[in-house]
Amino acid sequence: MTGPANQEQPQPLGWWVRNNTPRPIWLEQHGRILTLAPLEERRWSDQSDPRDAFPDLRRLEDRRQVAIGHQLADPGRDEALATAGHVTLVTGFGWLVSFWPLSLWWWLRIGGILGIGLALGFLLLRIRPSRRATGRRARRRTWYNATMLVVVLVGLLMPTTVVYFATDLHTVVSVWPDGFRIDMESPLVLIGRFMQLTFIAIATLLPALMYFQFDAERLGILRDRWIQNVFRLDPALATTEDVYAKYGKQLDEAYGEVDDGKGRLTRGRRSPIILATLVLAFGWLLILLKAGDPIKGDPALSFVTLLDPQQSTVSFAFLGAYFFALQLVWQGYVRADLRPKTYTTIAVRVLVVVIVAWLIDATTDAGGTPEALYLLAFTAGFVPDRVLHLLWEKVLPGLNKLLDQGGQQPLTELEGIDLYERTRLSEEGITSVEALANHDLLDLFFKTRIPAARLVDWMDQAILVMYLGADEPSTEAAADGPKLRCALRELGIRTASDLVQLTRLDHRTGHLSRGKVDELTGALHSIVPAQKRATIRCRLTVLVATLDHSEWLGRIEHWRRSDLIERRPSDRLYIDGQGRLRPGDPRFDEQGPGRPPPAAIRWTSNGAIGAPDGVTRAPAS
Repeated sequence: MTGPANQEQPQPLGWWVRNNTPRPIWLEQHGRILTLAPLEERRWSDQSDPRDAFPDLRRLEDRRQVAIGHQLADPGRDEALATAGHVTLVTGFGWLVSFWPLSLWWWLRIGGILGIGLALGFLLLRIRPSRRATGRRARRRTWYNATMLVVVLVGLLMPTTVVYFATDLHTVVSVWPDGFRIDMESPLVLIGRFMQLTFIAIATLLPALMYFQFDAERLGILRDRWIQNVFRLDPALATTEDVYAKYGKQLDEAYGEVDDGKGRLTRGRRSPIILATLVLAFGWLLILLKAGDPIKGDPALSFVTLLDPQQSTVSFAFLGAYFFALQLVWQGYVRADLRPKTYTTIAVRVLVVVIVAWLIDATTDAGGTPEALYLLAFTAGFVPDRVLHLLWEKVLPGLNKLLDQGGQQPLTELEGIDLYERTRLSEEGITSVEALANHDLLDLFFKTRIPAARLVDWMDQAILVMYLGADEPSTEAAADGPKLRCALRELGIRTASDLVQLTRLDHRTGHLSRGKVDELTGALHSIVPAQKRATIRCRLTVLVATLDHSEWLGRIEHWRRSDLIERRPSDRLYIDGQGRLRPGDPRFDEQGPGRPPPAAIRWTSNGAIGAPDGVTRAPAS
């Protein structure tokens, strides 16, 4: 019996085989060879079961190293349905406008009918199994468009209303009670206010519109990239099943469910974008709008004066914050890392610098030359904390330690982090070196689009800086010679993993090499001051032993030494038909077709990959 539900079931078109591991799979059967690249999903050209052609696939499937399934036909044209809905709504609205004006009676009933129709459409997309993913994307897209509409209305209506009622524009343009009317006897007023209003609207909407226009990467691509990175970082993961078992909920929270892989919109509230637009509109109106100052009918009038901000510390503080906001949004735009949380930072930054500007006016005296205060207020838009420290030292120089944040080292101690990347990290609660060194690196992989290699390098630096202590600033040099951190960097040691790897005798056992420590101590004696040479060897020994027990350093070392990135095929690993790891990469056979089959990988007691039984591997050059 065939019912309606069975008729909607998609028909199988073939088979697919997916490699669930980060290493290649090599199978041979009766002269046929099947190779699967890491995490590759391949469509099976034959209609027969691929397990019949390669029986070893059954064993790999049992070990969760491969997944095999039917390739199904597309159950429906969801995107076409959504597009048709949009076109119908737009066409219907245009048809209604053509009969303008309509009475309120008609608009209320037409609006009710459209609302009921949309509700039923969303309900249908939610309850039908084949339409649930489309329903989620449609709902997300609707809220996305609604937010953009509210932002545009705020950026246009608020400046228009304020300019109209607070300036002489209402004497030229009349909209009530006699209908819309323009007094053409004052064209300069009309042109000048239109230019002023246009600039305010563009400046207000630009940061928000960049969010709605940037080309976000598909969620499925981001999910796959994260899985590839986590295989390099976490040595306990062998298959994607392990990844989903350990990090599945975090993956769904960050990138949506697997069915959402074709979408481009991540989860999260977008109300901060509306708030930031409202704050920026208020700021631009505050510094550009001179209420009660009419435009005179002088032929020599310069419209540039209408865009000249008021000369005050608050005005320049807002301009500094806006300049910083534009750069911050642009950095996120080009990196595809523009999130609503960034707009919360912008709104808070504007309010904070206004308070700092008031503090500058109250605690400093310009002495007839306010240019220095204006520059200080503009700088507060970038680094309000530093300006606040400067004011504290000027007013209360003996109590400036009250603002010390418990001896925490700023992120400026690390190489490769600029002002905007520090701001991006602060959005995730990372404001110091210690916070970065103890943060969850995988959480940063989830929440930022900063390249994984750069995040690993920053954390690697942060671990070394934290253990060396706050009394070893990298940018400060003593009069009689550099300190230990500067000396290590002169020798090319800039991260914790560099130091541990240089002084370790055996990477498998982790034993310290006294000879290498002595060599490093001798090299440092020629750099550090004489009074500190006696303690260098002791400090190095304790430092390396402490670093070797760091929570994240082991994963960082696995990231840097993973066989997944080996350049030489002989140093890589692949999976054979038994599901075992073997050295080399048969796709790049270096010994010719007649080489003997490689031995299986032997795992050591501490979980590290050891040399195969009976195989001697030469060290990498």
